[in-house]
Amino acid sequence: MRFLQCAARRMVLLFVMLGLLIMPAAQIARASHLDAPVLGNADGALDSKPHVNGIYRAMRDNWLAAWMMMTEQFVSVMMQQMFIVGTFLDAKQQLEVQRLFQQLEAEAHKDFHPGFQMCVFATNVKSLGDADFRSWENSMMLDTIIEKREHLHAGLSTAPGIPADITHRIKMFKDIYCDLDQNNRQDELLCDGTEGPFNRMTKDVDYPRVIDNVYTIDDVNFTDGAHTDTEKDIMALSRNLYASPVFDFMPEQLINETAGQNLFMETRSIHAIRSVARRSFTNIVGQKAEGDPAEIYEVRPFMFGIVHELGVPVDELIDFLGENPSYFAQMEVLTRKIYQSPDFFTNLYDKPANVRRMGVALQAFELMQDRDRYEAALRREMLISLILELKLRHYQENVNDVLMTSISHKPDGR
Repeated sequence: MRFLQCAARRMVLLFVMLGLLIMPAAQIARASHLDAPVLGNADGALDSKPHVNGIYRAMRDNWLAAWMMMTEQFVSVMMQQMFIVGTFLDAKQQLEVQRLFQQLEAEAHKDFHPGFQMCVFATNVKSLGDADFRSWENSMMLDTIIEKREHLHAGLSTAPGIPADITHRIKMFKDIYCDLDQNNRQDELLCDGTEGPFNRMTKDVDYPRVIDNVYTIDDVNFTDGAHTDTEKDIMALSRNLYASPVFDFMPEQLINETAGQNLFMETRSIHAIRSVARRSFTNIVGQKAEGDPAEIYEVRPFMFGIVHELGVPVDELIDFLGENPSYFAQMEVLTRKIYQSPDFFTNLYDKPANVRRMGVALQAFELMQDRDRYEAALRREMLISLILELKLRHYQENVNDVLMTSISHKPDGR
């Protein structure tokens, strides 16, 4: 603004100088003679002081005053024009700020509006943590039950020894698991001509039907103290899979002897080896045990909906996933079944922020699955190491025998 004012004043001064240059001399002289009281008898020469004063007064009264007023008018008009320009600048700034706010509001609405697929993930993982914890509890409890049987705990069928254990298992076979068509119907006399319940026949030896081919083993909860038919079937199956012939109890007199102590330690070694193989079995059963009853109606309808979209009839959903989906069943849906639906890929046509969120959720599922695979790999590694150790045990015993023989045949007799 100050620059414009200076420019206006310079322009006015330039006009005054031009006016002085082009002003006719006759007009100056005429004007000088017309003002006789001021000029007196002067002849109009510029060297006359009264004449010069008269000229200055004439210029001040007739030129400078007009140019000053014109300059003031120019300045006022320019100031008004600059006010209009400033108003335009203010309006431009205001519109840009409004546009920025609207843009940020639209981006926030776009980025923080959850997609449908994220809701599917969030809903179906609500009980996954509880199911995982319950699977660990069931696995540990089942392992403890089997371990007590192998160690002949008091109050169990194996406590009196091998004959009592065999008698108990034969009785359970006759009452529950007998199938008269087996063994070319030679079991008819053993089973007294009667078969067990149709849905439980041969379950004591049928691993696929009892455990492998189901996602959830219903009515399995070894932590509640109750005993269900399914739990009894699993226990009967475990007796045929692991430690079918238990070790007979050792009397106190035998344990006090050196040979008995060596036998006792070898027995403990075999128990330790069996526990490694048993751990894989109990872990699988624990993962397929029923989930948390408190979350059954929170997650089951949504998981049933995912599986139903794949073509499974409604009346077969419980047979497919179980009454209360286990940790294994929930992970099966979240890491496999959900991606078999075309809706999963159509839901990826979403906002970029939601797509990134879904990517993070998928990475979380991948981490959980990698953890399960890592734990399974550790159990497999332990089993392989034990198999190798058993393979080498025979050679180790031969080396020990040779060493002991060589020591006993030294010339000095030491």
